Order: sequence, then C-alpha cells, then structure tokens
Amino acid sequence: MNHNKILLSIGSVTLSLFILLAFTYEHSFFQQLDVFIVEHVPNVRAEWITSFMLFLAWLGGTKVMAALTLILMIFLVLWQKKWTAVLPPMLIMGGTALLNMTVKEWIGRARPEINYLIEQPGYSFPSGHTMAAVSFGGLCIYLIYHYVDQKMIRILSIIVALVLFVLMGISRMYLGVHFLTDILGGTLFSITWIALAILILNRMNRHKTPDL
Repeated sequence: MNHNKILLSIGSVTLSLFILLAFTYEHSFFQQLDVFIVEHVPNVRAEWITSFMLFLAWLGGTKVMAALTLILMIFLVLWQKKWTAVLPPMLIMGGTALLNMTVKEWIGRARPEINYLIEQPGYSFPSGHTMAAVSFGGLCIYLIYHYVDQKMIRILSIIVALVLFVLMGISRMYLGVHFLTDILGGTLFSITWIALAILILNRMNRHKTPDL
C-alpha cells in the first residue's frame, strides 16, 4: 500500500469517527464521562500545574499559533528558496483554523459552565487549541520527514508532537473550558485534515516548483 492510500485510509477512519462523535457526544455514556471529569478536575489542581496549563493555553492561542506559522513560513522560504515552500503551513494551519470556526458554529455546543479557571469565548466542540496543536505538530512531522533523513530526528519529532497533543488536551480540561469529547473531536478532525492536506501537497509536488 503506497503512502497516499495509507493517508486516505487514515483520513477516512478519523473522519468517520469524528462524525460519529459529533452526533453522539450527547449520549448518556459520553455525557457522564464529560461531567465526571469536569466535576473532579478541581481535585487535582495545584498552583504550579495551573501556571503550566495557562502557559499551554497561551501557546495554543490564535495569535501565538499564527505567529509561529508565519515564522515557519519565512524560514522555509529562506531555506528552500521557493515561494511554494509556504504551502504546507499555509494549507494545514489555515485550513485548521477555518474548519474549526466553521464546525464550531455549525454544532454550537456550549462550554462547561462550572469549575472553569478562565473565560473562553465561543463554542466548545471541537477544541480549537487541540486542533491547532495537533495540526502544528503534524505539520512539523510532515516537514521533518520531507526534508530530514536522520531517523533519530524523525522519531524525536513524533515523540515531541505526541507529548504536545496530550498536554494541550489535558490543559483544556484542567482549565475547565472543554469536555473530553471536545478534545477527542479536535484530535480526530485535525488528523483528518492533515491527511487530506498532505494528499493535496503530494499531488502538487509532482510538478516542479521554480526557485527564487
């Protein structure tokens, strides 16, 4: 099975799971799980943990993610000397932001109403911070696999990205601004979009790009 077929299979599975979750998160099983976490999160809060979780909230915010994406785009253009080097971050991160806003408005799920530490505007499902973290981590993995041959660096990129995914998801629940199902939905939807975006990029890469 070639890479494109693997990506298509992954995207199909994660999209199917996302759609299923989007229509079933109000089921009693998921509701009980979400409420249990929201009610018990205060039991594990500590000042130093809260400070770290607030840092993650800042890191995954729209302004910081936009700045990191812009910096990455500039670096890629200067390094590769091709204007088209901006396409992966532009497509993956731009698409992530647009899809998150669109789906949130469509589903319109309210955020947790108790035990939250910060005020967070907008709807809850899927988690925007989680989607941004998963997409940015996935973007970095894609770029490293595309440009770097060292196996250790590739493995390390996956480990760092996975740690970022998990910590970002935990931080959103810890701060009381998302349910567990929001985190799962954001993860599934971002993986779907990353798979589709890479398929698009692979198709575009068949054509030679001009140097600067």
